[in-house]
Amino acid sequence: MKLWQKIFIGTLVIFILTFNAGVLYLTVYSYNFNRQRETENSIREQEMIMSTVKGRIASAESFYPDAQYNDERLTAIIRPLAEFYEQQSVLLALYYGDDKIYSNMPDDVPGISELASVNSKNIMEETINSKRHVIVASLIPDYRHLVFVYARDISEIDDFRVNIGRVFAVVNIIVLVFLGASIYLLLRHITKPITRLTLITADIANGAYNKRVSSDSNDEIGELAGSFNRMANSIEEKMAELKKSSEEKQQFIDDLTHEIKTPMTSIIGYAEFLHSAKATEEEQIIAAAHLHETALRLENLSEKLLDLAYSRDENIDMETVYIQELFKELTVIMYPKLIPRGIKLLTEPEPELPFIIGDKFLLLLMLQNLAENAAKASGDVAVITIRAYMEEHPVIEVRDTGCGMEKRDVERIMAPFYRVDKSRSRRFGGVGLGLSIVSQIAALHNAEIEIDSEQGRGTSIKIHFTTF
Repeated sequence: MKLWQKIFIGTLVIFILTFNAGVLYLTVYSYNFNRQRETENSIREQEMIMSTVKGRIASAESFYPDAQYNDERLTAIIRPLAEFYEQQSVLLALYYGDDKIYSNMPDDVPGISELASVNSKNIMEETINSKRHVIVASLIPDYRHLVFVYARDISEIDDFRVNIGRVFAVVNIIVLVFLGASIYLLLRHITKPITRLTLITADIANGAYNKRVSSDSNDEIGELAGSFNRMANSIEEKMAELKKSSEEKQQFIDDLTHEIKTPMTSIIGYAEFLHSAKATEEEQIIAAAHLHETALRLENLSEKLLDLAYSRDENIDMETVYIQELFKELTVIMYPKLIPRGIKLLTEPEPELPFIIGDKFLLLLMLQNLAENAAKASGDVAVITIRAYMEEHPVIEVRDTGCGMEKRDVERIMAPFYRVDKSRSRRFGGVGLGLSIVSQIAALHNAEIEIDSEQGRGTSIKIHFTTF
């Protein structure tokens, strides 16, 4: 069952129970109130008529001293009153002890004999001629041997209860139909955004991550729509990141396969050539040299892959790394690689930045890859400058005067296996992983990379350490 259906049925049930309970209470209250009022009116009217009877008996006694004991005279006194009030749905009776003197009530009315024998005013309700009557009986003052009985028709209040019940039943049906239609339309209008939200959720689940919910309301449903859209934006961003990551991993695998296949093809070819008995000693020496060169390239590739894997380890040890010591170790590592080409490595640590906080091994690995990348982009007898200084945060800059890059190359240079000049990189043993390693290490140190390059004028790479 849908939410709007639950609310619809629940609201109607609550209304029916509440409304009918209220109607029942009002009906019972009104009925009891009218009965009480009729009883009080009956008591007052009984006393008034009894006073009249008493006065007439007293008047009759002035002429007939035995009038209070004479049934005929008493009948003559009460009959006109009984006939008059009978037209007003009032019945009268007069008893002498247990003997009935006069009565226009049926003889089968239960309880009359008990009322006639009371010594004080007594009140009861009985059905007379299929109609409810309130009966009031009491002894006549000054004539204690006479009992005056009064019966008033109060069946109208029973008819009123039945009629009011019918009216409320009709009103109940009308209000129920009107309220049901109103609640239905209102709920359908209120839950319409939820219905749209459900449909869009299904679309997103099927891959339509660009779907959004439109809602101009400022209520809870509007807030829900806003939260849903923010969630959808986050999901779309995450899916885009996952897709990009998946594409990058696939590209990495494709590039790695290509990088391995090329030297392996060369190794197999030269191995088959050496296996041939027709190769001369000079040819064998040349083939062995090529095999050695290719094996070194594979070794370099494996080392770079290990460095890349290590640089992705997020559990790094942060410590104080002194700049001069870091640059000194870098100079020692790079000397054998640069001196054969006459490339000079200049280090310029400024006194205002004596140290930085980071992982020494990773920082050294990052600078080594930057220096190697600068050497590949530079010609022989070139200069590579590495500086450390303070701006708003610590900065390490590696600058060369090599070939430089175009803007489109700058945007892609951090991708694994990407090389601006493939022939130059292969000639100097490059595999296109250096700057990818640099990017990973910078990310682990919460550092930002800034690349400034112009084709033919060299490249400057700055590492901005945002934490110090």
